[in-house]
Formats: sequence, C-alpha cells, structure tokens
Amino acid sequence: MRDLTGKVAVVTGAASGIGLAISRRLGADGMRVMMADVEEPALAAAAKDLAAEGIETAVAVTDVRSAQSVDALASATLEHFGAVHVVCNNAGVAGGGPAWEIPLNVWEWVLGVNLFGVVHGIRAFVPHLVAQGEGHIVNTASVAGLLTAPWMAPYNASKHAVVGVSETLYHELAAIGSAVGVSVLCPGFVRTNIGESNRNWPDSLGPLPADRPDSEEIRAAIRTAIESGTDPAVVAASVRDAIVNDTFWILTHSDFRDAITARFGGAVEGRNPGTAGLV
Repeated sequence: MRDLTGKVAVVTGAASGIGLAISRRLGADGMRVMMADVEEPALAAAAKDLAAEGIETAVAVTDVRSAQSVDALASATLEHFGAVHVVCNNAGVAGGGPAWEIPLNVWEWVLGVNLFGVVHGIRAFVPHLVAQGEGHIVNTASVAGLLTAPWMAPYNASKHAVVGVSETLYHELAAIGSAVGVSVLCPGFVRTNIGESNRNWPDSLGPLPADRPDSEEIRAAIRTAIESGTDPAVVAASVRDAIVNDTFWILTHSDFRDAITARFGGAVEGRNPGTAGLV
C-alpha cells in the first residue's frame, strides 16, 4: 500500500504507548483512524489530542478478548468511515511469575488479550480486506515471540503464538493470490505503560491475584528497562514503513538480532537453550 492518503486504519490499544504512536504516525500520512481501547477516558483524551493535530479519528471502546466486541469494532469502522484498509492488532498486557505458580485467570487474561485479540481481529477484518483486494494487517508480537526469558510464560506463549499465526496468515493470503499484506511487529523494550497492565484487570476473571513476595522487585526491574526503552514514535515509523513496503518482519531492536540467530541456530544444532534472551 504505497499511498495511505485518505485510507482507513484501525488500531487497538490506541489509547497509549505503541498504539497511540501508530495512530499518530498513520494519521500524519493522511489516514483516517479508528482508535480502539478498553480504557474509555484515556481513549477519548488520546483521540482529542490527535484531532487537535488535524488527524481525523473516531473511537470505539473495545475489549479485544471478546469476539463480539471486535466484531462491533469492525461494524463501527465500516459504518463511520465506509471502508477499512489497515488493521493493527496491537492491544497487549503482561503477566507472569514461575510457570507452575501462575494462576489460571492470569493465563486467561494474557492469552485473551495478546493472542485472541489478534485472532478476533483477523476474523473480523480480513474478509473485508480480501474482498476489496487491498489492505494490510499488522499484528503486534514482541521480541518475546522470538526469544524467551524466565518468569514470563503467559506473555512468551502469547507472543510466540502471534508470530506463528501471522506467518501462517501471510502464507495463506499468498496461496489464494490476495494482495493483502501482513506484518508482525517484534519490538524489544519500548517506553509504554504495559508494566502497569493490572490497571485493566477485568472483573469477569475474579479478584486480581495476590502478588508474590518478589513481585515488586521484578516489576521494578521491568519498569527500569521500559523507562530506558525506545520511543514509541520510532516503532510506529517502522510500522508505517512495513505497511508501505509490504515487509513482514518488523524487528525494531537490532541489539537482539544475535540472540535470535543463536537461539534458532541452537535449535537446528540440537543445543539446549542458553541464557541469552530478554534478561
């Protein structure tokens, strides 16, 4: 999709972080943006800011864990803008601990947002893109979809799955001769508020599980890494370029490339996992 002017983008997790940066970057290219997020006040404030910058936006409060909510997002987009061309399945949360101790409702939450949010986005939007013969899907994974670190089993599992689903979708669209493109975003640490994901813990999953004794220490380390991470605007620029140039892999942090190469080389050679990863 060389020309984005006047086209329509949908971005989930658009109230902050990478999602807000993508919305701003695509809007700067002349796209009209449907911004979706589960945080209604933050979403309204973000859309107001972009509108003040001259970007045409609309908002839809969306819980990407729900197929019905994402279907409603698709309907709202088509009703408001009359079309959809770019879909960024970006919403994400984080949760972890020792894999054998993590409560099931944490697994359900992380996989529900990070993986099924992508699944629901694909099912709701790809048929429209295929039918019109034009479009692009961007699924947000992580470098944690290519590497693994301890204490992050649900997050690692969800992001590995997003990479696999995205690559499968890429091959499937190519097999039917579709012009619809696919990209998978695999950033490292970015200055977002994903470390505070618990603010959006859903009541439907019961009480928020109690912290482990070492949870604050782990969170503090993650916060430090995130605070020194890449500006979301840099990641958003890479997303825009991948859409325009029809690039599948969006690897924004070159410092992880050696670890990625070593991991997959080790798999081919039958070596046990090393310590290189996200920590």
